[in-house]
Amino acid sequence: MSQFRDLTLLPLSTTEQLVIACDSSAGIGAKQADMVSVPTEVMSAYCLRVPLLELLCFGAQPLMVIDTVGNEMQPTGEKVIAGLRQELAKADLATLPLNGSTEDNMTTITTSVGVTVIGKSALKQRKQYSSLLVYQLGTPYVGEQVVAHLDTIFAYQEVRRLQQIVGVVDLLPVGSKGIRDEMGQLATTQKLTPKWVVTDDAEFSQSAGPATVLLIAIVPAAQAELQRAFPTVRLIAELEAK
Repeated sequence: MSQFRDLTLLPLSTTEQLVIACDSSAGIGAKQADMVSVPTEVMSAYCLRVPLLELLCFGAQPLMVIDTVGNEMQPTGEKVIAGLRQELAKADLATLPLNGSTEDNMTTITTSVGVTVIGKSALKQRKQYSSLLVYQLGTPYVGEQVVAHLDTIFAYQEVRRLQQIVGVVDLLPVGSKGIRDEMGQLATTQKLTPKWVVTDDAEFSQSAGPATVLLIAIVPAAQAELQRAFPTVRLIAELEAK
């Protein structure tokens, strides 16, 4: 067993491995003491979005979703499940098995949910590159900002389109740690050193909440095709040999 970024990798054979990702949400929902008031279905959908994107960007095929709801089944648990199923449908994974548990012994006044996604991928060797370009897709949003910008947050289909572009080397969803931290993760994976093209952007240190930003690492030769297919991306860094 090994760790890759926020993923746990468990070998199944000499060619395949289980890939596991998880996320949690608390204080966001429709209960009386929640800090951010949003429909429960929206909260659970975006809680699922983070680990689901992590698996998809890694190249894994999701196999099932597990939800652990720290609230009663009716109505909170049922709404959580509805939101998860809606999000799976958006990702063209509507038939994915769903399992979980709720808290029906205690009365709760805030919403709490954990989501785990289990998938499978081929074992693969990473190629070493001498230089890469890193682009940013999306804007960091958190809390009520997410609700205000639901229509502008990148979709699963865009991730799949990016994976079809020859020269896209790595995709890394950005969550609560922010762009600057995840850039460090990306550079470490590629064994390269980041050189920032954009140096004074305050949003690099902001939380991107439920993965509202995607970092895209490409070989320089793919730059024109990426910008043509995704005109809203912006170049933020170069990765160079140490």
